[in-house]
Amino acid sequence: MFETLLNNWIAYTAGLDPLKLYGGALLGIAGILLLMRLFCGCRAKRVIAYSTEGGKVIVNRSAIVELVQSACAQIESVSKPRVSIRIRRGIPHFQVRLKLASGGRLRDVESSLQEHLREALTQNLGIEQLGNIDVIATGFRSERIKRLSEDDSGE
Repeated sequence: MFETLLNNWIAYTAGLDPLKLYGGALLGIAGILLLMRLFCGCRAKRVIAYSTEGGKVIVNRSAIVELVQSACAQIESVSKPRVSIRIRRGIPHFQVRLKLASGGRLRDVESSLQEHLREALTQNLGIEQLGNIDVIATGFRSERIKRLSEDDSGE
């Protein structure tokens, strides 16, 4: 079967003009690379904080992740934050995925976290232009259940 397909392919390409053959192959490869770029979720390794006359000031992704994790640690009802950074038109956009404690209110957490992150990213790391900071609740962390012993129940 493979041999038949190969013979058919050789017969088909033998009649084509080399320019059309190689041009089509290059166009196909370029299309595949474009699709990979669009859909593979390429992560930013570095973010340009700002530019000066002397050059650019660049912040590593790990520094941003560390800053977001420390900001989340300051909010009592947030745990297990994960950060993804995307650069669109030179502006970093952030997604913060987190677990919320059972007593936590998502609206309060979202507003305080976004406010704190915007302030920290601009003041501490010097990032001048910030895009969206999306907060995504991935789950809820329940409180530990306290069992009543027979002595505590009053019997």
